Amino acid sequence: LEVDLPAVISVDLRLNTPRFIKLPDIMKAKSKPRETLELSSLGIESGDHLQVTHYAPPAKRQKGVMVKDVPELIAALKGKGLL
Repeated sequence: LEVDLPAVISVDLRLNTPRFIKLPDIMKAKSKPRETLELSSLGIESGDHLQVTHYAPPAKRQKGVMVKDVPELIAALKGKGLL
């Protein structure tokens, strides 16, 4: 799928049906052994490599606008100078 930007993409919540894990499978997973690896065995050094220099909360989002149809969407985008 290719599209020129800017683009609006929408999906329906019914697009995918999630699979639910069965109780017997959960019980089997609890009894399986877990392997623990050391970082050194993977060639990874541990330590503080992160330094926080600045923190700011995210900017307030603008209120969303619901449109009834494509012509109304196009008019709204043109009104904001986006088209």
